[in-house]
Amino acid sequence: MTAGAARAADPPPLQRAVDAAKPFAKQVLFDAKDIFPAPVLRWHKHEWTRFGEGVAIVLGAYAADNQIVKFVSRQQNPTLDHYLSGVTHLGGGYGLDLAALLAVSGYATRDERMMDAGLDALESSVFAAGVVTPVIKRVAGRARPIYNLGKHSFHPGNSGYQSFPSGHATNAFAIYSAIASRYDDNAYVPAIAYTIATSVAIARVHDRVHFASDVIAGGLIGHAIAKSIVANHRKAHVALIPTGNGFVADIRF
Repeated sequence: MTAGAARAADPPPLQRAVDAAKPFAKQVLFDAKDIFPAPVLRWHKHEWTRFGEGVAIVLGAYAADNQIVKFVSRQQNPTLDHYLSGVTHLGGGYGLDLAALLAVSGYATRDERMMDAGLDALESSVFAAGVVTPVIKRVAGRARPIYNLGKHSFHPGNSGYQSFPSGHATNAFAIYSAIASRYDDNAYVPAIAYTIATSVAIARVHDRVHFASDVIAGGLIGHAIAKSIVANHRKAHVALIPTGNGFVADIRF
């Protein structure tokens, strides 16, 4: 076969992209089927115990919500304000940008772990901050502390009240827990990742847009979903197939 004929046989770029994305779409579908029905279908004593511990922590914070938000928001100095103002974006769009950058850079450099960290972080963010937390926000309808309505102000079903749980904390812990889990053999990456996520949570309380119980609940949601996704992917059988333009992944569960 001539070189020209070989090139002619290659699929177009769009088709290559679709073919490369199919295994990941299958992976995401598997994760959704595994995660969302898990409390009903898979949880046993250990999982329910951990869930109960999380609920107890959130309720403990709830008891002191007014005092905590008052204390944290009063900590004012230029250095702290500048840091918290900047870091809060890492729980929003900048965090997603970082995850996408890891995925693309890992693909471009054929660094499988970096690519996995980015993809896991993106998927964790979608499931946790894009699905679970928005549903709970709508059901709870909690007023933000900045409204000065107190910690007991709940308006179920009212989309104008979305304090519980914190979306930024959910997103931050989903993204950075996934990254930390992929680099759990590195002493520095998890420390940096969890420092960023915790700083985002503190920033939201400092700005009086969330109570402590809001960010703790969000953080627990993001962390739990990220850990579950990474665990699923580590148990999956992944075959990386080199191509002239990088590699494609064949994923079997």
